[in-house]
Amino acid sequence: MKNLMVANKQENSNRYKRENIETLLKAQIDNSLEVGWKLEDIIVLSNFEFEFMNVKAVIADLNESCLTGSKIFGLKWFFERYKEDDIIWAHDLDAWQNVWFEEPFFDKEGNILDDIKDVGCATYSNWKFNGGNLFWKQSGKDIVEEIANRIITNKEEKEEPTLNKVFKSEEYKDRVSVLNYSYNVGCSGFIPRFDRSVKPIRICHFHPYNGTAWEIHALGRDDRNKVTVTIRLERLLRKYYPNLATKLRKKKIRKTKEVG
Repeated sequence: MKNLMVANKQENSNRYKRENIETLLKAQIDNSLEVGWKLEDIIVLSNFEFEFMNVKAVIADLNESCLTGSKIFGLKWFFERYKEDDIIWAHDLDAWQNVWFEEPFFDKEGNILDDIKDVGCATYSNWKFNGGNLFWKQSGKDIVEEIANRIITNKEEKEEPTLNKVFKSEEYKDRVSVLNYSYNVGCSGFIPRFDRSVKPIRICHFHPYNGTAWEIHALGRDDRNKVTVTIRLERLLRKYYPNLATKLRKKKIRKTKEVG
């Protein structure tokens, strides 16, 4: 299995600013090595030069308009040049691996499958596919190309609407495996996604510089004291984000009108 990350800097965007992306990349690479990845299996595709802990980014052609779709265009570039039959885990830079895992073999009910199909993807709590973590086989190259071509043709600014249309279409739906929530527990619908996950949580998905997101995943903000972040991952993230909160902020109480 290969660990593929795509870094597409845009200086006019705070989220995609080089400084912010480099911090995310450093934390991701450090975390990947710590959790057990081999150096040669970590692949960074980027539109700028970068090297950290002996992982050197490969300069690639990336879409400059659909920034959330950078992984799709990175995959397209990668599949055109890489012909081995490894599973490719392509993930957002804010999707954090908690523990080591092998290739995923779970359906949406948490049942073990013989194999993923051409692509494996988890969903939000409402069964909409979440593009933040994708496990691809080489046989899914044509699906990647279809998504990329539609994004370009329709001048889409976000990836997920197109990804969902393709994954749910008659032509491609039987080639998509729905993964257990454990492979992508994010902030939206946090409780149902957490509850439906096979534990331990494999991937928690949040921006560490978002205070509310950090509190949800690390400090039990949901009132049920459910956290996804392991002690190991928390220690590592505090290394790169030293201002992370250690306790919950007071929640703002919303005033509501009494009716009836």
